[in-house]
Formats: sequence, structure tokens, C-alpha cells
Amino acid sequence: MSLFSDVWNQHEHGMDSALGILPHITPQFFVPRMVDKPQDPIVHAIEREKATALGENDWRDGHPKDIAGTRDIPALPSLSPAVLWAKSAISGDQHSDKVVSWDILRQPHPDRSYNTPFLTEQSSEVSASAQYHLHPLPFDQRASVVCVSELELLESLRMTVLGTSSFLHTWDPVSETFVSLGGAENLPNRLIISGKDETMSSSLLRRFLTIGTLMRRLEVFLSVLRTRRKEESATVHAFSHALSVVLVYLRDQLSCGPLSNLCIPVSSNTLSATWLYYGDFEDITVSLASLCQRGLGLSPSQYPRFTMKPVALLSRIYKYLDTHFRKSSSRILVAVFAYLLTMSSKNYLQTLCRSVAYADTNTQRIEKGQQPQPTAIGLLDIEELDQASPEEDGVLFSEDDELPSFIPCELVEALPAAQKSLKLLAAAKPDHPVLNPPVRRPIITWVWSTRDIQELWRTGSLGEVDDIAPASGPHNPPDLASVDINLHGCNYQSDLIGFRVFDLEPGSNGDNTFNEHSMHAALQSFILSFPPVLPSIAPNLSLLTSLVFSPLISHAASLSSALLSIFLDQNSFLYVHDHLVLLRSHMLLTSPPFKSRLTAALFSDTDDREVVAGGGKSFALSRQRSRSAIGVAQRGTSRWAVGLAPFLTERGTWPPGGADLSFFLRTVIVDSQDTYSFGPDDSQEHESKRIAEEAEFRLGFAIRDLASDTGRERWLNPLYIEALDFLYLDYKVPHPLGVIITPDTTSKYQRIFAFLLRVMRVESAIRAAFRMTHQDVLFPTLNQSRKLLTHFRFVAHSFVATLSAYIFDVAIGGNFDAFLARIAACRLGTSSEFSDVFSLAEAHSTVLNDILSACLMRSAQRAAGDLLCGSLELILEFCVMIGDLKDRRLQEYQASSALDVLFAAFRKKISTLMKVLEVLLEKDLKLSQRQELLLALQEQSDVRHAPGGLEALRHLVLRLDINEWWKNS
Repeated sequence: MSLFSDVWNQHEHGMDSALGILPHITPQFFVPRMVDKPQDPIVHAIEREKATALGENDWRDGHPKDIAGTRDIPALPSLSPAVLWAKSAISGDQHSDKVVSWDILRQPHPDRSYNTPFLTEQSSEVSASAQYHLHPLPFDQRASVVCVSELELLESLRMTVLGTSSFLHTWDPVSETFVSLGGAENLPNRLIISGKDETMSSSLLRRFLTIGTLMRRLEVFLSVLRTRRKEESATVHAFSHALSVVLVYLRDQLSCGPLSNLCIPVSSNTLSATWLYYGDFEDITVSLASLCQRGLGLSPSQYPRFTMKPVALLSRIYKYLDTHFRKSSSRILVAVFAYLLTMSSKNYLQTLCRSVAYADTNTQRIEKGQQPQPTAIGLLDIEELDQASPEEDGVLFSEDDELPSFIPCELVEALPAAQKSLKLLAAAKPDHPVLNPPVRRPIITWVWSTRDIQELWRTGSLGEVDDIAPASGPHNPPDLASVDINLHGCNYQSDLIGFRVFDLEPGSNGDNTFNEHSMHAALQSFILSFPPVLPSIAPNLSLLTSLVFSPLISHAASLSSALLSIFLDQNSFLYVHDHLVLLRSHMLLTSPPFKSRLTAALFSDTDDREVVAGGGKSFALSRQRSRSAIGVAQRGTSRWAVGLAPFLTERGTWPPGGADLSFFLRTVIVDSQDTYSFGPDDSQEHESKRIAEEAEFRLGFAIRDLASDTGRERWLNPLYIEALDFLYLDYKVPHPLGVIITPDTTSKYQRIFAFLLRVMRVESAIRAAFRMTHQDVLFPTLNQSRKLLTHFRFVAHSFVATLSAYIFDVAIGGNFDAFLARIAACRLGTSSEFSDVFSLAEAHSTVLNDILSACLMRSAQRAAGDLLCGSLELILEFCVMIGDLKDRRLQEYQASSALDVLFAAFRKKISTLMKVLEVLLEKDLKLSQRQELLLALQEQSDVRHAPGGLEALRHLVLRLDINEWWKNS
């Protein structure tokens, strides 16, 4: 054994002597011991660079030196193969690997990759390998992992980003998403980008898949929207058209991006640069999909039904645009939504302008009831859209209709009044300058450029605004409206110039027709010219909206003021002051001639039923005297309706009828016009005379249709105070003055007229009772009853006279005269209280409400009103009892007890009425202060102030409460 060992040792030493001592096997890596001195990485890096440069110079000079001993740290491998092999041959460093292969000579190897401890700073292959090693992909039986290079991925994304299937992703119509193509056994693929892990790969792919998916969803949305054409309005149609143009524009921009040029070598920055380029387009598609309710968070089964209402659609677009303005989104994103709003709302704004006659002078006048001529609105020909009814497009015609959210509050308030004023103005004065403007007024449209905004701010209107698309079209040829054109031997006049398109050759595309290129170029020009920020005069969308609609607001106000000026013109037949005076004189009985004739026709204050009140007319007296025998015959069979004219009850039926009543009442109206006058002003003599002449057939008495189911209604008995409620006075208001004198206000006039008839009936009855008790002694034997009769007659007459004076002087005179003074002040320009006719109509209605309140005729004053009517009813019953006592229908002892009961009831009514009035006055604690303020204002101003409704009751309390007779027993 030892011999064998010696032989082997000799053989080994022999080999050593020939080949040299074999090196010891060392580890593949070596971590040098850190020296005990401060480390300076910057100095070490500089020394390393110097050592590397020195070694290369020595080798080039042909004098290789052992450079390993002159440096403390190993030199970096050079990129030159010759230098590397030379270093490997002469290197005496025993701590490095002696095996050198060609795989480390690749140029993509970064030189500094070995000099950093951070994994993320290594090459993509190194970092991906390390991540796969530390976190290997979990095995998934439901998917197969596919690794693609960046070049293959970019070629696939070129199709995917446009919403088209590629060899890596295909469109799933069920879920409306892009899915990876199936691999082995039809398993879906999990794409891994070469050099990237799964997280980075999915993050990079997400943006491109989002753009492609939303682009495809929006296209599907448009196709579905077009199938609902029957439900579409002009606004929805314009929106779908604008959205399709935007999608085509985006598709062109996506196809022209970095993915369109893949001939250049793919570098390490290609994928990241491409990913950054499509960031803005991702924001645009996400916002558009959210607008159309087709976001990625929704599946097709969860899609809400898209609204087809124009108002809701425009409000939604405006809300998104305002949100992007507030968020300071990218300029292209804001411009896209501004384009959608401009195009979608154009037809709506045109129809809205036409509803208040704010249109071009070339359009048909609204009073003729014709639609305007079709015009081209940007990218959309609205020949068919103009024929749509305003209701279909949501145009406001009443205050209950809804408007888009971007319409300013001033326009929302002024638009209903302007639309009503337009119709009334067209009926009152069709040739008014507001309806026939001398210059062309451009349609309201959105403006975005700084130049247009500044011009609108400076002049209040726009000239020729640069439209989004060429304004020329088949129905609006440029610069050819006033000349004849010879095309293919045919002469076209200006009215028929639109038919020239039919003479073009098939397939030809003239300059005046829309084409795809012009639409896309117009949108691109709109986006490029869109300002990055709004100018300082309108720094946000809200102020810009107010500025855009300011001309329409001014026009709406001019319509209302123009109509009001006609009603305040003294030389006009529609002068509202004269018509209101006419109503006050007749329906409120403030005209002495009319009141006296009506009193003579309907009432009588004599103590003899055979004497007729006919106003002194001989034909009435002779006709009535011929019937006096009938009245004498009925005297013993019917009770005496004290206060009424005898001829009203001569037939024995109630209510009276026949031609006699109509004749007497018509005579009252005609005769009262002979002395009727509006004022001493000669300038209004002509129109005032015309109003007086037409009053003969505009005013007329009529019979009210009252309920008579039981046959015992009080208006069917002439002895009751409601006997004349069947009669009312009507007034046919001339058009368009009906906007001020409405049916509602006319009914208020008639309620006051019926109440005045009751008071006049009681006045006539108490005067007749005074005559009956003055001539004859009705209680010859009962002295106490005779005194009570005289006292009752006095307090009753005082109450009726006080109430009548209060009604005509305070309730009617104080309120109505002050209202007429306000109208006169507005006409003279000393007051601007009435901005339009509707505020005037509202004030007119308020005045009548005050009169009703002063007369205790409002529904909230039912208790006090019943007490007042009950007091008048007791007075009338007292007068009827005196008539029965005079006709010997009632004995003296019977009348004595009835008189005691009536007086006790009347005194209780008056006492309760005064208490209720005091309660009504105490409800308003500031009533006295307000009354003092009105008196102070009246002293400082020439305009008379009305006492109002409840405030006027204080005058009634002061007039009635003299000595409080009802409190004494």
C-alpha cells in the first residue's frame, strides 16, 4: 500500500514538474474583507475608472503590465473582447473566476449593473428573473401563461386600442370586454411581457384594454341608440351625431400614435413612452363612457336605460363639462365635452330663441304661424329637425316646464313672461320694432374662443361667430342668395338655389355639402383652437353661461317692457287705465250715473208699492201704471219685499224674467254712457270715446246659474238679502287686455258687485222703513215698542250708512284709486314698480283681494263675513216686519214681541262682530306701525298709498265704535 502511494506521488510530482502546480479550487464568488478605514465610494469609483483606462493604454502600447497589483478593487470588464481576453490571460487575481464565456460579451449588458445593490436598477431580464425566482407564478389549471415580447405586444395593441380584436385579445359580445385568446385546451391566456412580472404586465395592459373596451362599448351604444330613432328628438339625434364624430376623431388620433410606427427598433423606453402617450385618451374614453352610462364597472345587464329627454341629456352634458372645468382636466378632454354640448344644444337653443322671436330676420314671423327656414347648424343639417314640435324638444311654454340646468335663473324667470308677451304683442301691435328688428340677430350659441368672448362682453352680441363646421350646406349656399346661378344650363333664383344639388353628377361631392373629412377637420380645428383657460372676464363656466345667454335675457325683458308700454299708452285703445276706470265705475258702482240708474231700476225706497222706480222715464211709468191694478191685487196675497222695485215681483215668481227686466237693465247701461267721461285730457278724447262706445256691448247683465235642488234656497225668495244673487254684470275684455283683466279678477269684481247689491237693497229698505214709520204711527198703543222701533231704525240706518260709506270710500276708493295712481306713475316714468304686464296683472289681483278683505269676503274671514251679512239680514228682516205691520199682516202685539227679538239679535250680532274685528286687527302686531309708515310715505310722495285689506278694517271699527250703543241694555 505504501509502495503504491509512493509511486502515485512520484507520478504526481512528475506531472507537477511538467505542467506546474495546479491551482486550488476556490469559491465562485468572493467578498473581500473590508479594510479598517473609512469607506469613500466616490474615490473608489474614480480609482476604478483610472485603473481600467491605464490597463487599456498599456496593452495598446504593446507593454502589458500586471495592473492587478496597482489597484485595490477588481476592474470592470471591458466591452472589447480583445481587452477582456488579454486581462484574463495576464490576470494574477486568484479570487476571480477563471472561466470566461461569450455570453458576457453581449452589448445590452449594462456596465454599471454590477455596481448597484438595488434590484430595480438592474436590467429588466435580471429583475424579472429575480422576481420569478423569489415569487414564482402560481400554477393555475384554468389559464395558461403566455410570454410575449414587447414588439409582439405593440403589434397586438395597435388593433386592440382601436376596439378591434387582435391575435392576443378578442372581443366578447356577451360581457362587452376584451379577453385573451385561448391557448392549449382552449384555456385563456395570461399574458406576461418579456422582462416584466405579472403585476407590471397587467398594469401596462390595463390602459390599452380600457381604451379599446370603452371605444367598442361606445360604438355599440351608438348603434343601439340609432335603433330607437322613433323615440329620438332633435337634441338626442344631434348628440348621437356629435358623439360619432368624436369617436372617429379619437380613432384617428389613436391610430396615428406611437403604435402606428413599429419599424423603428424597440428600445427600453418604447413601451413606457407609448403608455404615457395614451394617458389623455384613456381619460377621454372613461369620461365619455361614464356620460353614456357604459363604464367598465357595469356589465351589459346592468346598463341603465339612456335618457331620451332633451332637457335631461343637455343638463347631464353640462354637468360633466363643468366638472372637468373645475378639476382642470386636460385641454383636449374639456374641448371634447364642449363640442358635445355645443352640437347637442344647438337645435334646442335655436328653438328656444324662436319661441321668443329671437331669430334671424330671414325667418318667417312667428305671428304668421310658420316655421323658420331650415338652416345648417354646424355638422348637422336640421331640415327635418326644424319640423319637430317645440314640445318634443322640451321648449318652455309654461312655468311648470323643465329647463336645462345651464339656463340662468334670470332667463328661467323671464322666459315664461316673454313667451306670453310675444303672443300678446303680436296680437296688439304686429308691426312693433321688437318683432321686426332692423338688423340681423344671431342665434344664441356657445362661444369658447377668447376673441368671441371678449366681443360678446364688449358689444352684448356676436357678429359672425366661427362655427364648428362649415356653415355652407345644400340649404344655405354661401354668397348666392341674391344672384342667379347658371348651372348646367339652368337658371336658379335665390328662392330655389337649394335645388341645384339635384343637377350634380351622381357621386360628385360639391364644396357646399358635408363630407367626412370636413366634419373631422372641423372637430380637430375646434379642439386645437380651444383655449387652455377661459379669459378673465368669464373665468368659469357659470359666468360664461350667463354671458352667452345675456342677449336672450335682454330680448326677453324688451318683449315684456314693449307690451307694457302699449298698455300704458294713453293714445291706445288698450290703455289699461281707462278700462280699469270703466270696470270700477260699473262693476264697483263708483259711477254716480250708473249707480243711480241701477238703483232706480232694481230698488225702491218708497212706502207705496204702486209707485214705480223707473228713473223718470215716461215709458216706464206708463207701462208700470197699467199694471198697478195687478200690484194692488197681489198686495193682499203676497208679502212686501221691501227695498225691491215693485215691478220685479209683479209676476209672483222669483227670480223675475222676461224682456222687461232685460230692457230696463240694458237701458241702465246705455243711459249711463251719455255722461261717462275718463278725464279732461283732449289727447285721449278719441280713444276714450271709443272705449265708452264699445262699453255698451262689452258690458252686460246676465243671470247666474245657481243651485236650486231643494227649491228652498234663499236666492229664490225676494224677502231675503240673497234675492239678487242671481244677477251679475259681465265685461267682455278686449284682446289682448285679458292678460291683466283675467277671468279670475273678473270673478272677484262680480263677487264685490253681488255684495254691493245686497248693501244697496238694505239701504233702500231702511229708507223705505223710515218713510213708513215717519208718516204713520205703527204702535199707537204700545209706547215702549214705538220707542224701541225708533231706536232700532236709527241704529240700523246708521250702521248701513256707515258701512256703505266705508265700502265706497275706504275699501274701494282707497285701494283702487291708489292702484290707478301707481299705474299713472309707471306711465310717467316716476316709478318702475311694474316690470311687465304680468306684474301689473298680479298687482291688479292683489288690489281686488284687498278690497275683498276689507269687505270681509275672503274665505279666511268667513266668521266675520257671516256676522256682517247676518247684521244686514236682521236689518232687512226688520224692514220687512215694518212692511207687514203697515199692510196689516201683522198685529201690534205680534210685532212688539218680534221687534224685541230682532233688536236683541241685532245688538248681539253687532257686539260679536266688533269683537271679531278687534281680534283680526290684533293678529298683526305691527299693524299700527305699518299704518304710520304708510301715512309718512304718503306725506312725502305724491303717489297715494292704499289702506290695504286688514288695515282698512281699522277705519270700519273707528266708524262703527262711536258710543258702543250695543253694550247698553
